[in-house]
Amino acid sequence: MTETQDIKIQSITRFYILLLLKSKNRLTGYKIINRLKEDLGTTASPTSIYDFLKTLKEKGYIEDIQKKKAGRVKGIKLTSAGDEFIDKIFSRFNNLIEAAVESKLKICASCGVKLYDNYYTEVVDGKEMNFCCIHCAKAYKNSNIEH
Repeated sequence: MTETQDIKIQSITRFYILLLLKSKNRLTGYKIINRLKEDLGTTASPTSIYDFLKTLKEKGYIEDIQKKKAGRVKGIKLTSAGDEFIDKIFSRFNNLIEAAVESKLKICASCGVKLYDNYYTEVVDGKEMNFCCIHCAKAYKNSNIEH
């Protein structure tokens, strides 16, 4: 069993916790719960958050940051193994995101650039076509008139 198979990241909550850990900001379970509420508009049970953090700690992916005085925990941080683990998880999610974005891309009929948002659409010879800009639309129409 590989390291990435032993912890399942099957929810946006867990994925976001990993994102927060990767940010290198000093975190506590309490801060994670608040960030989930602020950033995602969702709440998660403290039990599920702390259980996930406990699992990450048991696997050696995070460790406590100790206060110099009194020996109390002042937060958690990634270990080098945790950094590698998160990179592997992000790589998997990156492939999914790329596939989702790729399915929504349009291609400029004139220059061939990939278009995601804010592209120019014009009807040419009764067919709706996508262009990166009005200049490409004009160039496309001019090249078709000449042929």
